[in-house]
Amino acid sequence: MSLPLADFLFQSRDVLQDAWLHEAPGSGDTFAHGLSAVAARMANPDARVSDALARELSLLVQGSDGHPTTTNFRRLRDMVLRLWREQGGQDAEQVERFHDAVDAVEAAALEAHVQARLLASREAAEAAREQGTSDVPGPQRWEDIFTHLGVGVAVMGADDSSFVAANPALARMHGQPTETLKGLKLEDLVAPESRGALPRHMAAASSKPFHEYEALHLRRDGSRFPAFVHVTSLRDATGRRVGRAATVLDITQRRQAEAERQRLLATIEAERARLAAVLDQLPAGVLIAEAPSGRLLLGNRALESLLGHPFRPSSSLADYESSHQMFNADNEPLADDAWPMARALRTGETRQAEPLQVRRPDGTTAHLLGSSAPVRDRDDHIVAGVVTLVDVTERRRAEEAAREAAQFGERLIAIVSHDLRNPLNAIQLSVTRLLHGDALQERDRKAVSRIARSGERMARMISELLDFTRSRLGGGIPIERVPGDVRMVVRQAVEELEAAWPERSLTLNVGPGRYDGSWDADRLLQVVSNLGGNALQYSPPDSTVRFSLTDADAHVVLEVQNGGDPIPPDMLPRLFDPFRRGAGSNTHGGLGLGLYIVEQVVKGHGGRIEVRSRASEGTVFRVLLPREPAQPAAQAQ
Repeated sequence: MSLPLADFLFQSRDVLQDAWLHEAPGSGDTFAHGLSAVAARMANPDARVSDALARELSLLVQGSDGHPTTTNFRRLRDMVLRLWREQGGQDAEQVERFHDAVDAVEAAALEAHVQARLLASREAAEAAREQGTSDVPGPQRWEDIFTHLGVGVAVMGADDSSFVAANPALARMHGQPTETLKGLKLEDLVAPESRGALPRHMAAASSKPFHEYEALHLRRDGSRFPAFVHVTSLRDATGRRVGRAATVLDITQRRQAEAERQRLLATIEAERARLAAVLDQLPAGVLIAEAPSGRLLLGNRALESLLGHPFRPSSSLADYESSHQMFNADNEPLADDAWPMARALRTGETRQAEPLQVRRPDGTTAHLLGSSAPVRDRDDHIVAGVVTLVDVTERRRAEEAAREAAQFGERLIAIVSHDLRNPLNAIQLSVTRLLHGDALQERDRKAVSRIARSGERMARMISELLDFTRSRLGGGIPIERVPGDVRMVVRQAVEELEAAWPERSLTLNVGPGRYDGSWDADRLLQVVSNLGGNALQYSPPDSTVRFSLTDADAHVVLEVQNGGDPIPPDMLPRLFDPFRRGAGSNTHGGLGLGLYIVEQVVKGHGGRIEVRSRASEGTVFRVLLPREPAQPAAQAQ
């Protein structure tokens, strides 16, 4: 947060004085006293510049030729504002108060300068009369004071507001010749709409050492301009008032600047209100803080709902912990430098969807996703930070409930599948003994054979369920590789399929090359059997199912092709999902886990499986199997 300008004048006086001496050697003490007067005026707009201080500050308006100049006060304004802005000062309202204070101090210095020159002129005139000389050289004549003065000055009588003298600057300001101003009254230069308050101001000027006010003045062409008027009583050595001097400053540019400032402030306030309205409609909590302090500037309505209490502005990052109990995804309290806003302000770090937790006053915990980013100016300096928070508590609960339900179902399937094997084994053992005995009649033997086939199908289904639960609960189907020849596995699978489907035609084509490698033979046998059985189920009875094996250097390629109807394109992306069965009537009552298990076994070997299905060639499943397992990166080096 930037230092207030009045405090900056007090606390940085030495720095400002050094800078002033570098630009204007020889006036350091006077400059320091001028800064103090400006700072006092900013702190108290009614503060008066003492006569002694005004006489000292008149040195700042005295040019090298003795004529008044505004150069030093203009340099003072520029230097103070430049150094203040270098330290982050940006408040337009403070700048306006600073200019008002400098105007008042400069006017007091000008008045003191005018009175000093008038006194010197009178003393010179009296001395000339005593010596019998009629004229005094130019600079000693008080009229010279008005000739080169850059601000309007008028001298009035002690009891009347009629002008005894007026300088050219005042005449130019009002668009009139200088000679026409003499004899006019101050109210003649004031616009009619401002004359009602003039008697009150003149009465105040008569009762006090000086009086300042603003009024609308009138030019000869009828146009108006705002003026800042400083009226001071002129007194002789005895303290008797012998006249009054009025300093008139045209503040048109200052008023325009003030109007522009007010317009900009109104625009900013309207934009701020519009932004606040938009932010309050957002479903996400929004937090904005200034850099580098971390002072919280804005929090929207959704943020209050997330935190469980009204937005509490904090003056620094250190206040965050007491205002908001924030934790990371592991339920650990966030350290001061780990807050999303702190990282954005201090290091410029940007985060997206960071898991967070917040404890509300009612004891509940909200799960959030926080995104944070810095806001930079044109010079790439961080000026603010923004944090958005999205409440994912309900989604987290739904995901947790779904995960628990899935785990329960998978454990149930695993338990049931395992426990079903014991009675099924007893059934299959009894059926085998009956089939190998001689006591069965032919009719009974057929019934027992049906029981045997049904038991085998049930055993396959249980085996598939166990494989499915292992892949879900254990991170995949376990693969145990041993050296072997994949041709033996494929031939065995094809022979078993021929025995199970004696009415169907199957072919195996093995290309030239080597087929040794490290495989899990039982699992590969399962792959070939499932792919072959799937091809037999979904192809016409009179069609041929073709198996081909090809050597592809580091891989072995297995293809299984059938001439059935092509698979619909919308089913291809979900073909390997669990519990998905193909369309049509040629199903054998399976669970829809065959292709899922095939894919898991292939992936377990580090390979991949592809499928294409067109009317011209039927459906082809293509399996690529690496001969050896992939080595970790460290071992490969």
